[in-house]
Amino acid sequence: HPPGPPPPKAAAPEARARAAAARATMATQEIILTVLSNFFLFLLIMGMAGTTNLKGFREKLRNYRGILTGLCCQFLLLPFLGFASVYIFQLPRVFGIMLLIVTTSPGGGFSGWWCSLCNADLALSVAMTTVSTMFSIAMLPLNIFIYVQAIYVDVDVALPWAGIMTSVAVVIGAVVVGLILGTKFPDQRTIFNRLGTFGGLANIAVGLFSGSGAEVPIWGQEPTWYVAVAAPCISGLIIAFTISKCLRCSGPEAVAICIECCYQNTALAITIAVTIFDQREAALATLVPLFYGGIEIAVIAAFALIAWQAGWTYAKRTDNFFKCVSGNYQPEAGAGADGGHMALDMSDSLHPSADRDKEASPRSATDVAAATLTALRMREDELQAASDRWSTDYRKRTGAEPTPAVRNSEPEAVEIDRRLIDVKAAIERYEQLEGAELEAHAPAGSMSHRTVPDVPRV
Repeated sequence: HPPGPPPPKAAAPEARARAAAARATMATQEIILTVLSNFFLFLLIMGMAGTTNLKGFREKLRNYRGILTGLCCQFLLLPFLGFASVYIFQLPRVFGIMLLIVTTSPGGGFSGWWCSLCNADLALSVAMTTVSTMFSIAMLPLNIFIYVQAIYVDVDVALPWAGIMTSVAVVIGAVVVGLILGTKFPDQRTIFNRLGTFGGLANIAVGLFSGSGAEVPIWGQEPTWYVAVAAPCISGLIIAFTISKCLRCSGPEAVAICIECCYQNTALAITIAVTIFDQREAALATLVPLFYGGIEIAVIAAFALIAWQAGWTYAKRTDNFFKCVSGNYQPEAGAGADGGHMALDMSDSLHPSADRDKEASPRSATDVAAATLTALRMREDELQAASDRWSTDYRKRTGAEPTPAVRNSEPEAVEIDRRLIDVKAAIERYEQLEGAELEAHAPAGSMSHRTVPDVPRV
């Protein structure tokens, strides 16, 4: 038989052209998704940082107990738990390396979003995110080297430093912009919070779209695989909360530390997987961060509900669920009726207002002091009533009597007690002053402009 016709010569070039076009499309899609992810991450962190202000941020940076506890849990506890899980369950090389990378990665920007959503200490979360992002430049390669080499001696993990430094720049830049906006425009903090929520939801959508093209189904692994990947997240949250409470962190601080500890940057882990594995192994490796990402969302959501009902967050457990999720309960931005806290007057001064001073007839400093003492005593009665209402609410919630230790762990009770102490101290100081001393404090000029000793800001 005569030989068949030869194949068209253009077939091979056409196949190569199609493959090149597919690779170019995938590369373009990856660039677009990366840009969108970083943009929405910036929006998310900027919105969360805009809910606080520079003063609150500096105070949280000086909260060494909370910051150090969060850093130790994130960079020491969770990587060790990942190592223990890989060792105990004897995960295959690809899965084991990826779980170690996931548990040693820095925390995701979503930790602040979760803290805002479940009304934990958002200012502490923003401070921890900023500090941990800078620490991750050194701790990420160090932890990967220690734990990967401890199990897989012949593996060399090449880190995508461009992506890491981009994430660092996005986080720090967003925190700076958000703090400036929150300080300059305090009345717009609710809008910043909603803007951050939008950025978080949009970033979740980008992540779901990125993970929808996984070549290997995630639900075809051994049962021990799912346990091994989920174990560091669940055990890390429980241990971090126990450590935080043992160190006498408040409820909202402990919740923020737990979220910061177990919520990891799975997108960075996926980027590393594509870098260090070939195409077949990378498809398997990405299953670990994808499943861990789903587990951390489910675990944190369940923990947030438990924390809310246990009184560990700023939101009152008796408030409506949708109000708790959508409202802003942060102390600096959400105090008062809108935030769901007990209605307390947050004014900085107990002196009569300037308008009333202008309308009032000239008075001696002694008269002004007497009026201020009356205002202070009224304020003391208000705070004492607020303290009694809190105790009554606690008894209804728990059926137990609030002990001093319990009051010291409840943010609302701590704030009431602090203000009550300040007011009592101011009353004592005024009562000790004689008329001559009051006159001595008054500056030269008309009696109507004379002042009395400063009252503590309560």
